[in-house]
Amino acid sequence: MIFVNEEPIDPALIEDTFQRLKTEAEMRTEVSCCERDDEFLAAAEEEVIDGILLAQEAEKRHPTIDEASFRPAFEKLLRQWREHGASWDLLDAQHAQLHQETTASLRMERFTSELFTDITTPTAEEIQAFYDEHSSEFFLPPTAKALHLVRFPDHAAIWNDYSLMLQWRDDVAQGRVEFSEIARQHTQKNHQEIDLGWITMERLQNPFEAILFSLRQGEISPIIFYENALHLVYPTEVKPAVQIPLSEKSDEIAHRITLQKKQRILRALAAELREKSVITRD
Repeated sequence: MIFVNEEPIDPALIEDTFQRLKTEAEMRTEVSCCERDDEFLAAAEEEVIDGILLAQEAEKRHPTIDEASFRPAFEKLLRQWREHGASWDLLDAQHAQLHQETTASLRMERFTSELFTDITTPTAEEIQAFYDEHSSEFFLPPTAKALHLVRFPDHAAIWNDYSLMLQWRDDVAQGRVEFSEIARQHTQKNHQEIDLGWITMERLQNPFEAILFSLRQGEISPIIFYENALHLVYPTEVKPAVQIPLSEKSDEIAHRITLQKKQRILRALAAELREKSVITRD
């Protein structure tokens, strides 16, 4: 158990933060990050400690919330719970907790609005610099319209299917037969479906997508072994990645810059609060 100025931290809060950090990392890398669990747990603990320190400081600066501000916020929260199916009995049982959550939320709003007073609207120069630095994020990924032949051989027959697919691939590459004809005759998909339609490149580390998007239009793929099946894929049309112009992303970038400024202010204040706080582990 971790205590921040004698206030215990709910372990569930750390667990939720840990899972979020781990999931975000796995989405970025497209691989499991179990070997980094200790790293994510340590980061989660530090993030939660900072949040508790800031909440304590907000309570110190705004110990009370006036009724005129509290009442509409509390009623709004009750309506949201009701819209999500909460009964009045449940709301009565959770009344104290909801009251506390509303007060804490209003307190933090006032606290942060004071901290962010001097934040200015991002300039055109700031937006341009951010766009240039993160240009790889602002693009439409490549897409391909493709035909597909798949076989699901059992272990004993895999080399037979592989040899057949080598021959079919050679026939298509040499122009002796159309890929669509071979695919319709030999694919083992239900109803002989061969048209994948338009595919957007989303998973760079996925072997099927990595090979598909390395092909030119009208070029047959090598044989791909993926998810216990053998695949041949044939793009009939390919659209390259397109850079999104700054004009379409300026509002989003301005928001992200402002958010970064707010986060830096909060991190700096949390660091100051740590120096005069008592954080213990039991």
